[in-house]
Amino acid sequence: MRVFTNLLMLVSLLLPIPPTALNVSAGEVKHGDPISIVTPGTEARLCPHPMCKPDQHITRIPEGTVLKIDDILDVKIGTFKVRWFEVTYKENRGWISIFDTNKAKND
Repeated sequence: MRVFTNLLMLVSLLLPIPPTALNVSAGEVKHGDPISIVTPGTEARLCPHPMCKPDQHITRIPEGTVLKIDDILDVKIGTFKVRWFEVTYKENRGWISIFDTNKAKND
């Protein structure tokens, strides 16, 4: 588990983080809650693990798609955390960033 955590931290240093990441919260979100994809077009990526690189995604998910949260993981990056939701889309299970969903709220 330590190796996976260290790998996530290393990858997080290589990926650009949106400026809004510093002040994002998901409010009260729990397993089984619905989420909607808000990223325009088909730019939202379903990842095999949180913080995957752009070329590592499983598939893309179109804007407006509603999914159910299967699991939640907060990945700490520096002094803030990025929340990831595990979901199933067209029989593909993976992770989607809070930034691609309607659950990201700027405080």
